Amino acid sequence: MSTAVRLPAELRQFLALPGPQSLLIRGPPGSGKTTLSLAMLEAAPGERLLVTNRVSTSELSREFPWLGENGASSIQIVDASDWNSSIGGIAQAASEAALIADSDSRERQRLSEFLALPPPVQEAWSRLPSSGPSTVVIDSWDALVESYLGRRGSRLDYPIDRAELERMLLRWMARSPSHLILVLETDQQTQLDYLVNGVALTRRETVNDRLERWLILPKLRGIRIASAAYPYTVEGGKFQCIEPLRPYTQIHRGQVDPEPDRMPGFMWPGSRSFAEAFGRLAIGRMTLIEVENEVPDHVVLHLLTPIMAQSIENGGRTLAIPSPSLTAEEIWGPVEGHRPKGHLSEVFRVLDVSGQLERGLRGGSADRLASLISVKSLPLPQPDRDPDDNEISRWLRGGVVGGHPGLVTMYGSGLEALAAAMKIPITSEVAATLPASLQSTLGAASLHLITVGKIDSPILRAITSLASIHLRVLNRQGRVLIYGLKPWTTGFVLAESSNSGPYELLRIV
Repeated sequence: MSTAVRLPAELRQFLALPGPQSLLIRGPPGSGKTTLSLAMLEAAPGERLLVTNRVSTSELSREFPWLGENGASSIQIVDASDWNSSIGGIAQAASEAALIADSDSRERQRLSEFLALPPPVQEAWSRLPSSGPSTVVIDSWDALVESYLGRRGSRLDYPIDRAELERMLLRWMARSPSHLILVLETDQQTQLDYLVNGVALTRRETVNDRLERWLILPKLRGIRIASAAYPYTVEGGKFQCIEPLRPYTQIHRGQVDPEPDRMPGFMWPGSRSFAEAFGRLAIGRMTLIEVENEVPDHVVLHLLTPIMAQSIENGGRTLAIPSPSLTAEEIWGPVEGHRPKGHLSEVFRVLDVSGQLERGLRGGSADRLASLISVKSLPLPQPDRDPDDNEISRWLRGGVVGGHPGLVTMYGSGLEALAAAMKIPITSEVAATLPASLQSTLGAASLHLITVGKIDSPILRAITSLASIHLRVLNRQGRVLIYGLKPWTTGFVLAESSNSGPYELLRIV
């Protein structure tokens, strides 16, 4: 299952409602309104028709090549970009039609209203079936109606203004089982917001010097709105949004994208998306992941697991200094299948910084118990003792002898818990020594260090200069957004993989 989808569930449900239905797509220029409306047309059942007057058919084909791919879209297009009509001609046609219409006043009124609509709308409705589902998109209604009414010339006595024209349009639409989608250029509410069945707002914002796109669903009559906000991208001319991640226990964990080729001096991060976005992991260097307070620890673990699984599969010794909030199942569960049973502890160790993991594993998995390192087994620091002369350092160096680069994943909260357990206060003086200590460790060992901590943590600030990859992870409306600070990248949204990979990073463009 993937959380990257063309349309949110609420809009798919809207298209499945019996007609007539009306929807307003509103937002500033360049926010993806046309792309969203085309995605809805592509997903709609029955006859589908686009009235375009902002761009011509040829321009649409260039911007959205999938529209004409082997005729697969089956979307009819009414090109109104150069439609030459005048309000005076329409008024005259309506007047003449009223003279010859049936004496039934209701039929006369119906025909008069139809002939008073803009010609492209008349053309669109003439192509639709009298029964069965159909969907019409008018892009944009602003440009069409303003151009249409702007040609009144001296016909100041003509009784139809924009408000009345919009009411006539919706009355006419209500006579057929169709869905009408109106695209508006304005970002302001109009009377249409109250008249239509649904409203979808597109937003294009700059946050932390990066582009963010958000779809807001303030109104959908008859639809339960489970998520009112969706981040989205329009990369490749296709609208794609991100649904909220499922609970961590329901996500397929532990998958690894195969390494396409070996690069000397670098480790494969276990994820094609990660490698394409931020690069591979340099041996002897550090990756720094800053996390907003609202981001759960298990979400970051979703990023770390493929890296750890890849290291374990390759035989590199992997040490985890986890957050005290993580459970044994969250730590061990995703990586256990990457080594034969009974051999996990040869390449994987977990430092129990709080003692709660050891208590939880009593009488449990032998593999997990064998790979657990109790903080009680570590010697307290002494002035005359080499700080690297301990069980952990010796075990990591054993991986170097074996020729396989190792990996250390360290949570800042885990480091703080470890320091508290060993009665080492993390003062400003201790923090100041961290860069030199880590640099010495990284320079002497064939491994990569991943450090995770809260944004603006004093510990992270002290070691930022050592990072070859520096990421910032934020929580937005239940979604996880990731920004590369080093290397500098656009924003990405973390999504579940649509194939056998660990996850996808959807670039926001």
